[in-house]
Amino acid sequence: MQHRCVNFIYPQTRRESNWKFEQDGKLIDLCVDSYLRFDNSEVILEAVIQGAGVVQFPKFIAAKAIARGDLEPILQSYTTQLGLPIAVLYPQKRYLSAKVRVFVEFMTELTAALKRVDVVD
Repeated sequence: MQHRCVNFIYPQTRRESNWKFEQDGKLIDLCVDSYLRFDNSEVILEAVIQGAGVVQFPKFIAAKAIARGDLEPILQSYTTQLGLPIAVLYPQKRYLSAKVRVFVEFMTELTAALKRVDVVD
């Protein structure tokens, strides 16, 4: 709470993203008082690389900057295993079209792979 925090705001609602931590198996959902807010992850990443403050990001967004030494992870002992919320919505039908079925399978595999991402080139 004492750091200069940079945060993501949802474009539709203009609300800030809460930061999530885990301590002793308990989820901590923290409303951060950030001094910079953007609705674009690439802008946030560049601002933090340039020294604007700290941010909580998924690994797949920050991995390359960490690998290059542009960013340094902090508070790793409080990392959560929560992923980004992803929903696939489609009209309820008795039979699922092949296109929808393939897409759902693709997204399932993709999200499982993203959970395993540490540092990518």
